[in-house]
Amino acid sequence: MEEKVIKPLLVKPILEKVVFEKLQNPQNGVMVNIKPEDMLDIRKVGEEVVRVTLTRTLQVSPMSLLKVAVSMSIDIPVDSIEFSRLPDPKDYIKNSQPVRIMLGYVSNLITELTLNSAVGPIVTPPNIQE
Repeated sequence: MEEKVIKPLLVKPILEKVVFEKLQNPQNGVMVNIKPEDMLDIRKVGEEVVRVTLTRTLQVSPMSLLKVAVSMSIDIPVDSIEFSRLPDPKDYIKNSQPVRIMLGYVSNLITELTLNSAVGPIVTPPNIQE
């Protein structure tokens, strides 16, 4: 079904924003908890284009250690007729191959950003964290 809805054109995720701020080093013996949270924005920006923007933010506890967030977007070309026939178009796009690829990029970028941090490397799952 994906081959009917999503047109076979080259799509490329675009980096929108990166936040990396080291606030302070963890003290010895302090338990550090890290939880990734994703915000996904899916909207039609043209008759045959759906833009997906993903922002992954790391919720770090204690909060005084680190701020990390990465935003990427991707424009997915769709067949407008097939897209309109979907029972849940946003859920379909959320689980599509282009979005899965973008999630992998975001996950890898966070790992690279945190590789040399006092806490890292932080490896987050390449699927949506809600």
